[in-house]
Formats: sequence, structure tokens, C-alpha cells
Amino acid sequence: MKQGSVHSKTRWMVTLLIALAVVVQSAGSAWAAEGGNGDAGERSPGSPIFTEEMEKALEKAEPLLYAQLPQSDWAAVALALNGKEVPDSYLRHKGDELLDNRGKYDKVSELTRSMAGYAAAGGDVTFIAGLDLYPVLMNHPGMEAEGVPGLAVAYRVANRSMSGTLARTEWYPDLIYYKLVERQAKDGSWALSDNEAGTTQKAEATGSVTATSLALTALAEGAPDSEEVRRGLEWLKAQQTDDGGFGGTSDTALAVIALSALRIDAATWTRADGSHPLRDLLSRQTDGGRFAQDGDGAMSLTETTQAYLALTVYKRFANGEAPLNAIRKRPVAANGVKVSVEGPEGTIAQGRGQSGEGFASALAFLDREGIAYKLNTDPQGGKTIDSIAGIAAGRYGAKDGWKLAARSKLGTWMFPENFPGLSLADGDELLVYYGSDNTAVLDMLVIEWNYEGQTIGGSPIPAGKPFRMEVKKANRQLGYLVAQGVTVRIGGQTAVSDAQGKVSFGGLTPGVYRIETTAYRKNAVPTVAKGSFPLHVSAPELSAYKDEKQVSSWARDELSFILREGYMEGVDAKTLAPKQALTRAQYVVLLLRLLEEAALPKTGTTFSDVAASAWYSGALAKAAKLGITDRSSGAFEPNRAITREEAAIMAANAGRLATYGSAERMALSDIGGLSAASRQAIQAVFEHSVMTGSDGKFHPRQTLVREQAAAILARLHAVLSPYHSAYYPFS
Repeated sequence: MKQGSVHSKTRWMVTLLIALAVVVQSAGSAWAAEGGNGDAGERSPGSPIFTEEMEKALEKAEPLLYAQLPQSDWAAVALALNGKEVPDSYLRHKGDELLDNRGKYDKVSELTRSMAGYAAAGGDVTFIAGLDLYPVLMNHPGMEAEGVPGLAVAYRVANRSMSGTLARTEWYPDLIYYKLVERQAKDGSWALSDNEAGTTQKAEATGSVTATSLALTALAEGAPDSEEVRRGLEWLKAQQTDDGGFGGTSDTALAVIALSALRIDAATWTRADGSHPLRDLLSRQTDGGRFAQDGDGAMSLTETTQAYLALTVYKRFANGEAPLNAIRKRPVAANGVKVSVEGPEGTIAQGRGQSGEGFASALAFLDREGIAYKLNTDPQGGKTIDSIAGIAAGRYGAKDGWKLAARSKLGTWMFPENFPGLSLADGDELLVYYGSDNTAVLDMLVIEWNYEGQTIGGSPIPAGKPFRMEVKKANRQLGYLVAQGVTVRIGGQTAVSDAQGKVSFGGLTPGVYRIETTAYRKNAVPTVAKGSFPLHVSAPELSAYKDEKQVSSWARDELSFILREGYMEGVDAKTLAPKQALTRAQYVVLLLRLLEEAALPKTGTTFSDVAASAWYSGALAKAAKLGITDRSSGAFEPNRAITREEAAIMAANAGRLATYGSAERMALSDIGGLSAASRQAIQAVFEHSVMTGSDGKFHPRQTLVREQAAAILARLHAVLSPYHSAYYPFS
């Protein structure tokens, strides 16, 4: 049965959906790699062959895709799948669009198209200046409005997204799959819209090559060997026309994509005269490189992109690659991982290291810190750490040695024995420690305190309130075990956990503390590796201060949050001083609290104008090591009031905030004369809504007051959470 051409409006939608059917794993995102599928339908007796004629067709069409300004989403996907660079202008243009609309598109197809294109260009759809598009997609009110095409593409995109969001979502991949399957007609086809078939397909409807191909492409992701796929392929095969195609460039391209996704060679769907879908597709290209919708019809860049995409997908299939997934190597974040190197008797080093493979990250950190180490190579070529800082394996026994463990930002411990090729993402924590297979790591501190006769749990805790902790540990098999005999230090207080793993402490002043846990033994390997955890102690609430009415209305909620988290307190017990200027040193201390980073020992060697005796010297030394401050001038001017320009630079450095859109999007009239570094930092805080300015100006020379600093901290916390803390260990 010969299929006619697709209506122009439908073709426009199909073009979007083709791009959406292809999900590209991007830099920094968590799209999963596609695994091999089992047999599904008819297959070639030999291997698929991507011919020289097909390659030349791609080469002729490719300049037309690049000529689009700005690049279309589907062109970005097609180019990326073919291993070509997507122009940076597309990424910036799409970044502007997403930052402006926050992912709020009228149609789910518009959102998924943007997600596919942005990922193809190297963006991370789960983090665009704090925006995660996955929950936006899974809460889209029009999920079913576009029928099978919309559901098919949404399923493929959703099924590959691993955003880690804690946001409540109305939809989830399995539900989309169910909605897609129930729309299949008795003859195996899918219709373009529910208006034609009804959501449960009780009545027979006109099947569509477009909808059926898209549905099959989606099912290739989760159920390639299912009965639904078998029936869909039978129906699709029956629609093949005498010229080997499916009626037009759009439908033929979609069919080739579906077959390739199912690992079926489209060249084996051959008619008696030798024609097949690929040959039909090639016959539609003109000398100028464009593809026509019909054999003698008008040429369209839409059809050209569709054909380029179909040939690229087939090329990947023929080359043994995942047809619809161009796996991009995750970029290494130079300071994205917290690293601790813990010896059998004390800490050797702490700091920031690179993401990526865990063993390589450990060695890179040791190299950067100038810490000597030696490696062992086993007969299979594998490498292990034999010694660090002169401490060799086997110090207390033959099985003692240097171990690795990683903790994700959601709190789960991972060991190389359980996770071969242990990989670290930005925001994770790497622990390099001396121990044995019986040495555990601490994975939770359960905090409780009394309030008006009731037991309250969790962190932050009120200032001055005594509290108890229950210490939990994890080994390579189990987690949340009672940790007895662990020494716990916090705020100058020390206690040892009892048989139930419990310790008690007196009240603390407001702030963010580091809880240190150790289980060293004399002439023996530690039973628990040394650990460090943040603890927040709240300042009094806003109403407790006599000048709380001086707080601007726009700052009240954010300042209340900052006080509750212990990031800021009053200048004394009764005075908040919201309009008081903040010094550069005070601002650095606040940023370190936000990052849950402890100050280094006091030193006078970091800046020429900072004495070792100054209360902030250790904090400034830590900030310099983390790259928050700049030591190029030799001086820091710690007691000078900080300007908004300086605050933006330090906030961007502290949060390692990237830029996503174009600089022109800011439309700030007073930053043109600033340095390139300042303008980039201002763009970063602007895009993340950490600092935005007013009346079209940023006011870079204006000094910062305490309530403004509190607002910056609260907004930066919202952007970084849960990324800023490798683990929040309290229940």
C-alpha cells in the first residue's frame, strides 16, 4: 500500500520529533549509554554496509546544515551524531532561550527538541544555571496532547535522563511507555493523533508511518523484542512502496531510523527490483545536496536534515556504534571533588581534586599537592598504591594498605570492589585512606536534641542547645552499622562513642562546624577511617534582633534562611546591622561557611597585608587555595568594604559558576569598561540569579551591605544545593 506525502504542518512537527528521537549524551550530563538489543524483526544475513555513495550524500548535505543561522535543534543532533562539531553559537543561542523561558514551552515536543539539541551541542540539560529540564519535562501539562509522536520522543528522552532530581513529577518513563503501548492498533500500527484512534484504540484508525516509526524507535529503547515491536514491524513492512521507500523523504527517513534503532539493516527490506529504503532516500538528493520531499517535489531544508539524520544513524549502526547515541566524554572538573588523604595516624592532605576515574583522580591530587607515592603493578597490568608520604602497605599486617572510597553528593558510599572503574562526578567526595578490608568508613551521624520535652532530630541545631549524635559506619557489604569507640571532635569538644555508637556535646555558638571522627589504634590499623562532616548551628531567628525592622522587605526571607543555616549571625547578641557594610575578609568567611570548608591554620604568608595573628588569616589562606580569591597583587585589603564587582567574582569562583548564554542577554549598561574576567563573573552570577542588578545596571562599584550579602549566599546555596556538599549526613 503506497503512502502519500506528509502534510506540511505534520512534516514540520516530524522534523522536530526526529531530532527528539535522538538523545545525545552531553558533557556534564547523565544520559545513559545504549546497550545492545536482541534480535527484532528481519536482519541481514551479513553485516550492514555504509557505502561510499551514502558518505558522499552526507558530505553534500552537510554544508546546508551548517548554513542555518542559528542552527536548528535537529541539525545540532544530526551533526553531533555524525561526529561533527556543533557551532558554539548554537549553544549560546539555545542557552539564552532556555534561561529566558526556564524550559516552559507550550508543547512537549518543543521542550524535548530543545533538550536533544542542547545535549547534542555539549550542554547539560540537568543543570543550566541551576535549571534542571527533566522535572520540567515530566511535569509538562501537554504530555499527551500531541499523541503518539509526542509520547514516543518523551519516552526516549525521559528514559535516558538521570538527573537525580528530588522534585515531585507527575510522569515517569514507565507510565509514558504504558500510554504509548496502549495506543497501538490491532493491525500493529500507531496513528498520528488520538483524534484518529482514541487513547485505547478500541476503533480501527488509519495507521501512520510517521507515528509507527517513532513508536518503534521509542520501543527500541526499552522493549526491542516485544510483541508490540513485532506487530509494528509487520505493519510497517506492508506500507513499503514500489520504489522501496515509504512515500516521501520524511517517512522513509523515519523508517530507516526506526529499523537502525532496532538493529535491523534497512537494506534488507528489498523489493523484487532491488530497491530498498536507503536507495530510495539517496535518489531524492539533488546535485546541490538538498533532499526533496517527493521525487519531483520542492526541496526543503527540513527534509535535508531528516535524510542526513537517517543516513547518519544507519552509518553508526553499520559501524557497530549505538545508532542513536553519540556518547560524549564527560569533561574533567579540575576542582569538582573533595579529596581527603588519611594515614593510619593522621591526615596527610585535604583539598579539591578532579572528577573522572577515581584512581586517576587520587594520583592527580597527590601530584598536585607534591606528595610522594609509589605504585604496584599486578601481573594483569593493574595498578595499586603501594605507599603515600613514605607510609607503605603492610605496615601492620600483610593485608593492610591504601584504599579508595567515594561518596556521592546524595550520600552513598562506593568502593572499587563493588564499583569497578569507580567514577567521580562533580560534587562527589574521594577518600584515600590506610586500612584493611575490615576498616570501615562513617556514613551517617544521627543528631537529636530536646525542645520543650520533645526529642527533635536533624541539622541545623539551635545555638547553645546540647545535642546527642549516633555514629553510623559502612563496610564493603553493609551500611548504617553501629560505630563504637569512635573519637568525635567538634568546636573544641571531644567524646568517644559508646556501645550504641552515641556521643553527647554541649551547645555551640552559631556557625558551620566540621565534625572530625577518628578511630586510630596504637600499632594497629584504624578500625574506621578518619572522616569529616559539616554541622550547621543556627543563629537566633530574625525577630530576636532589636533592629530587625531595618531589614528590607526583599531580603527578609533570604536573611532568615541564612541565619537558620548558621551562615551569618548578628554583630552582637541583639544587633543584626543589616545595612552595615561588609569587609572583604568577612565576605570570604561567609563564602567558606556556605561551602562547608574549614579554615586552614593561621598564616601570614598568603597575602602581604594579612598578619598571621588576624582572626581571618586561616580563612583567607583556604580561600586562596580554593581559588576564591586572587593573589596576583600580593595584597588583599581585608578590612576594606567589598564592592559588588568583587563580590560577584568571589561568588562565581566559590560556586565555580559557568556561563551558558550570550553576554548580550544581560543588557547591563555599566559593565562595559570592566575587565573580561569581571564581565564573565557578572554574567555567571546574573544567569544563576545570584546577583542581577537593577534598572539595567549592575552597580559594580557599589559597596555591599550585610543583607545584600545574605541574599547572595541564599541564592548561591539554592544553585549549588545539593552540588556544593558531597554529603549531608544527618537524619
